[in-house]
Amino acid sequence: MKKLFKNEKFVRFLYGVLAFVLSALIVIFSLTTMLKVTVFNSSFLNDVLNNSAYYTDLCDEITDDLVDIGNASGLNKSFFSDLIDEFMVREDIQSYIESFYNGEKLVVNTDNFQRSLRDAIENYEKKKGIDPQTVSEESINYFVVEATKIYSKSIEITYFNMIQKDAMKWSSKMLIYALISIVAIVLIMCFIFFTNKWKHLAVKYFYYATASAGLFVFLIPTVLNVSGILQKIAILSRSLNDLYTSCVNSLLMNMYVISAVLIGLSVVFVIIHKHLRKLATA
Repeated sequence: MKKLFKNEKFVRFLYGVLAFVLSALIVIFSLTTMLKVTVFNSSFLNDVLNNSAYYTDLCDEITDDLVDIGNASGLNKSFFSDLIDEFMVREDIQSYIESFYNGEKLVVNTDNFQRSLRDAIENYEKKKGIDPQTVSEESINYFVVEATKIYSKSIEITYFNMIQKDAMKWSSKMLIYALISIVAIVLIMCFIFFTNKWKHLAVKYFYYATASAGLFVFLIPTVLNVSGILQKIAILSRSLNDLYTSCVNSLLMNMYVISAVLIGLSVVFVIIHKHLRKLATA
């Protein structure tokens, strides 16, 4: 073993391979950590929703869908103008999201909506001077049930019920992958540093690894943006399109931030390398 470490070609090859592995592990750690605190975190999705036009667009879509069934019941558009409250929609969606991330059954709470709808019907009857006894309770119940179905379907986020189980599995895996990779990163860096007689050469491999990892992470969102793949993704609903587009853009921006941090770290290693090299040759 000692003879091998005295072989300059072998040592360069070994450290080169370790630098490559180190770079790959840095990428894995960076991406798994990012996914754990974004995609697999309810706070991330709530932030995306709050910073997009999702709630506004969804309220408009629900209102338009309710107007369609309202026309059949003799209710004009003005009846629904103030029915859908954005605060109510926001509250029900956040509850739905929490259920998703907690692994609970995805059921939309429609109590507030039904209460608001029945209050609106009662106020409408009073405003129009309609005797409640002349209106069939059965027809009102039917309208409420159908309207509730529309509201519930609108609150549900497409594909969430299909991916919930897989999301829970991958959420725990992301944490495991991140922990394994950070431990491996520390061990490899320690090995390179403490087995290398010239410390400035050891640091050189560190900036090779961080710079290449930063460039690789930078290429992922860049290729996706330049290729135009993301622009080809079409969601039927405008609100859902806002949601998924905002999520993807946020993830890509996070990758650019990670890339900038890694490249910045490589610059720090370059500075340290030059300083140690001066000390070694002094």
